[in-house]
Amino acid sequence: MRGRIKLGISFGLVVAGIAAISWNLAPASVAAVDPGDKGDSGDAQVISTYDGPMVRKRAAIGILPSKNADLDHIRAEVLALAKREKVGPLTESTFAVFNEHLLTYLVPQLTFIAPEGVSVTRAEAMLRDYQPADVAFHVTDTVLVHDLTFAVIPAAGVQPAAVSKELDEEGILTDSLNFYDTKVQQAGLTVHYFGAVVSDSTVSTVRKEMGRAANVPAERVLVEGTLPGPGVDLSDGVPALGNGGHSGH
Repeated sequence: MRGRIKLGISFGLVVAGIAAISWNLAPASVAAVDPGDKGDSGDAQVISTYDGPMVRKRAAIGILPSKNADLDHIRAEVLALAKREKVGPLTESTFAVFNEHLLTYLVPQLTFIAPEGVSVTRAEAMLRDYQPADVAFHVTDTVLVHDLTFAVIPAAGVQPAAVSKELDEEGILTDSLNFYDTKVQQAGLTVHYFGAVVSDSTVSTVRKEMGRAANVPAERVLVEGTLPGPGVDLSDGVPALGNGGHSGH
């Protein structure tokens, strides 16, 4: 994380369990990486200055189903299996978490992310031993994910529920984030995003649109990591991710 200006502000009424959270202004440009120009197009790993605690290293599972298999049935099977084998609870995500090289050869139809601390080796062992019959092929790999919480207190007279409704109707968050969870609270609104690392321009778009709906400047929309801990520093590019990918039929 670099070039970030932070101003402490009490925000306990909006984000439950967080006594303080900081305003994050637009990060300064960094010569080593240029996240703004590339955006989120293509399959290459996005580099973001919203890193550190906001970026996590996780084990990912990609699933290719057998012909005519029911994806909902496979989803239920894999989630139940992970819970039983203590590899879960899994979080569903998009194939975009996987690296560009892997996506050249296959695009998983279902993608799951294991909790912090679960290794690729454990995830692979689970599928090697208990792969559901209607799964034709699976892949496991270490990936980077963004785990972000956006939060905003609307302007006086603007209700948080109205902000949420406007954002949903316009589809801005769906277009930008795909997978996200919105929570309306008495004092404000939070949006939790968990998935492939998104560019600074995408984060800026979300802040701008949340601010517009809440009738406040984009700078008043907070962006914080959801979990404590150092996370992953992307200031020098993508670090070595450890265990390579595994696959199986």
